[in-house]
Amino acid sequence: SLAPLTKIEINFSVIGRYVDYLVEEQGVKNVFVNGTTGEGLSLSISERCRVAEEWVTKGRNKLDQIVIHVGALSLKESQELAQHAAEIGADGIAVIAPFFLKPWNKDALINFLKEVAAAAPALPFYYYHIPALTGVKIRAEELLDGIQDKIPSFQGLKFSDTDLLDFGQCVDQNRQRQFAFLFGVDEQLLSALVMGATGAVGSTYNYLGKKTKQMLEAFERKDFSSALSHQFCIQRFINFVVKLGFGVSQTKAIMTLVSGIPMGPPRLPLQKASREFTDNAEAKLKSLDFLSCTDLKGGDMEACS
Repeated sequence: SLAPLTKIEINFSVIGRYVDYLVEEQGVKNVFVNGTTGEGLSLSISERCRVAEEWVTKGRNKLDQIVIHVGALSLKESQELAQHAAEIGADGIAVIAPFFLKPWNKDALINFLKEVAAAAPALPFYYYHIPALTGVKIRAEELLDGIQDKIPSFQGLKFSDTDLLDFGQCVDQNRQRQFAFLFGVDEQLLSALVMGATGAVGSTYNYLGKKTKQMLEAFERKDFSSALSHQFCIQRFINFVVKLGFGVSQTKAIMTLVSGIPMGPPRLPLQKASREFTDNAEAKLKSLDFLSCTDLKGGDMEACS
């Protein structure tokens, strides 16, 4: 006989708690909804709409910016999600490259993005560059060349790749434009800041937001040795979990552990993180003092020295 279907439903009721936790505990006031960590592409269109609505409703007057990821394999669905984001009052939309029938050159990708952006012309539009997951290797620097002529609402880039040459050239060649250059590889953020990143979007900020903020503040005041010790501290944790096998499922387990908010299991094809992973991650967080010292104010780095 067939095994019963495991129904992984979205628990909308924890989103309000999640907002308060990010703001109060981690000092995070901008969110990127329905992206990789939120398993946006594993959700149905109606689920994505409901998740977006809940974040916008619960985040009102608490969060500064709510950007909704509206990328999809289908242009029609992407446009529908973009229009919906505009209707509910989101602050921006982001789109990944379609990754099954792929755009093989810059013009094809721009044409796709342009049609999505046109469905919500008043919303700031961000391209979400994540070649390791999409397999679309069109360089971001190439894509940005003249992009505002084609997409007037273009505001910036979420760059989730380790190619700092490409990232640096995005910044260098667009200095006269007020683009947002949001970096998405958390363990390399300091390098990207030196290259001119204007912000960061990443999964670890859910639970290491406060520590990352300390790094950003040190960087702002040009205290680079302090900024580096913060980055190394974050790297120690990420390096440890990467060796154990670190992905979206594991991120959810760590987030549950640190925040006390039940993030629940992932949806298939992902599998729930193992107990062994969670125990190891918890021990590492404690040894680095992330579970207790995240409450410390200022730059006390004793735990990580």
